[in-house]
Amino acid sequence: MKRSLNDAKVTAISADLRFTAAFNAALAAATTALRASGYRAPSQPGHHLRTIDSLEHTIKATSKTIQRLKSFSTKRNKSVYDVAGVVSEQDLAEMIKIATDAEPSHGVAYAIASRVVLQGLKLIPFT
Repeated sequence: MKRSLNDAKVTAISADLRFTAAFNAALAAATTALRASGYRAPSQPGHHLRTIDSLEHTIKATSKTIQRLKSFSTKRNKSVYDVAGVVSEQDLAEMIKIATDAEPSHGVAYAIASRVVLQGLKLIPFT
């Protein structure tokens, strides 16, 4: 998480790559929170979105933050696979803030989410 956040702050590289690094940091934080709760997303299409959805229960993220991360996931995919230059400086700054806020070293205490709730998201126990 820390390395990706540091990469996101390197102004010598494109906003697209910095955005991807910040998104990866936020996704790593979400994955860490989910695993700390004893679960992981299954390795199948949509696993990143399930991990993002779990943030409501693992770190008590707001629905606004979750929706923003979902839209940023789409933007990240577009930037990586389709078109360069789709990331604005405002989007980059917001993605860095979300990733920074989700990082465990910034005081986020990962909650042990309800097993019933996480199973409802079609997540599987982490073993």
